[in-house]
Amino acid sequence: MWSKPWKMTEGFLVGGGLLFVGLMLQLTIGPIDWSLFAAPVNYAVLALLLMLIIAMFLLRRKIYAFEWMMHYSAAVPCLCYAAGLTILMGVTVQTPHGGIPWLSQMLQFWPFVLIWTWMVLISGLATINHLLRWQWKEIPFIANHLGLFLAITCATLGNADLQKLQMTVFKESPEWRALDEDGGIHELDLAIELHRFSMDLYEDGTPKRFASDVSLYTQDGKHVSGTVEVNKPLKINGWKIYQYGYDVQLGPESKYSVFLLVRDPWLPAVYAGIFLMLAGALCLMLFMAPKTKKT
Repeated sequence: MWSKPWKMTEGFLVGGGLLFVGLMLQLTIGPIDWSLFAAPVNYAVLALLLMLIIAMFLLRRKIYAFEWMMHYSAAVPCLCYAAGLTILMGVTVQTPHGGIPWLSQMLQFWPFVLIWTWMVLISGLATINHLLRWQWKEIPFIANHLGLFLAITCATLGNADLQKLQMTVFKESPEWRALDEDGGIHELDLAIELHRFSMDLYEDGTPKRFASDVSLYTQDGKHVSGTVEVNKPLKINGWKIYQYGYDVQLGPESKYSVFLLVRDPWLPAVYAGIFLMLAGALCLMLFMAPKTKKT
């Protein structure tokens, strides 16, 4: 039985235990299938997570581990593990198929998810703790912890609702069917009509810019017309439509365009979390800035 108070040694042991449990889960039941968490399941999981955090906070006086999780001796080791795994994710090419086993699909890797779940619980408990002892000086800490909670939780749970589809559209022939990464056909409530494909070339004949003049139609009666480019999408009903490809054989004379359609309904919440963290960091610098003495 660990003696109290727990220190960072216990924090690193907890993190190591989570890594071990995660590896065992990875070996026995395989990677996490996030498609199982698509709406409305992810909303139910979020509600349960919030109730769990509230229950842990209320029981903190009876269960020492919950109280300890609001201490830096738990937060620092957790942050070290999370940062290490995230750096590993950043230097490893992430691909849905192939690549380095486990490491190329970090979002489906149990150790990665368990460590970040620990981080979510810590940030949630810290947010409640700072809120209940409200003072103006607590604002930076509340913003930082709440922002971290929102960004991590919504990015993770929202991953199941993220849609990336490809649609091939021929000139003057509206299309509403798109393909997913596995070749599955999706009939959308959105149709794209291609009016004109254009391409600018460098002197050596390689593409400099290519774009499509299109009209977008939705089942609820919306109509948007504009030009779609590689990094300049059109937006409608939560969809972002990017220029993705064309008939490379015909080049400027291509009779069709390939579009990438992206929809992520949880993205605004993720951005809100990032904004809160940035605001918290700015407030922390302002509050901690040394005050000049009046002469």
